[in-house]
Amino acid sequence: MPTFTDPLREIDAASVKEYALQRGAAELSDDFVQEACQRVMELAKPQAICQQCFYDNTSHMVLCDSPFTISSPTACQHIEDSAIVLMYAVTLGEAVEKEVDALFMNKDITRGLALDSALAVATAGYTKQLVDMLDEAGADKGYKAAWIMNPGTGDWPAGQMANIAQAVHAEQIGVSLLPSGMLMPRKTVTGVIGLNFIGGGCSGSCSACAMAGHCGE
Repeated sequence: MPTFTDPLREIDAASVKEYALQRGAAELSDDFVQEACQRVMELAKPQAICQQCFYDNTSHMVLCDSPFTISSPTACQHIEDSAIVLMYAVTLGEAVEKEVDALFMNKDITRGLALDSALAVATAGYTKQLVDMLDEAGADKGYKAAWIMNPGTGDWPAGQMANIAQAVHAEQIGVSLLPSGMLMPRKTVTGVIGLNFIGGGCSGSCSACAMAGHCGE
């Protein structure tokens, strides 16, 4: 399964501050935010893994090594309307989470919230990097990501994050599944990405194409 290990791009400090304030940080100086962003950049080990989603429209089941039924009408509709669907998992590793835990244990709540918020924003940013990479890879064939959805949003139960992690073999990027169903590292994100054909390439199957192996020549 393809893995993605590009370096993490710069973390948006304004988004980190906004997120931390939404989570209850009473006051958060710009210095604390910059410190948190820098610490995530130093400690993070960003990785992502993805796999094409083979889906049965009738049963709403994802057909894979660990098959499961998608429990979200919205996600099912998105999948059925898309040309290609990929499942993915993204993690920045456990080192940052360990430092967050240590800050909270030491009752350094403000710094803990800042670092945890920076980690969340960075994970979302790395997911965007994955989507950008898929857009770049699909451009020659005329495909572009049209939507992305994660368990825990909309009508999709958060518990299905674990189903996707198993389906893409997220253990290959250091993600483990606890008996409770929780993923470790905790900030791991899983979901699905839908790609649609927008033109500029060919929409047929490579295996059935007379130009297979010579595409673009």
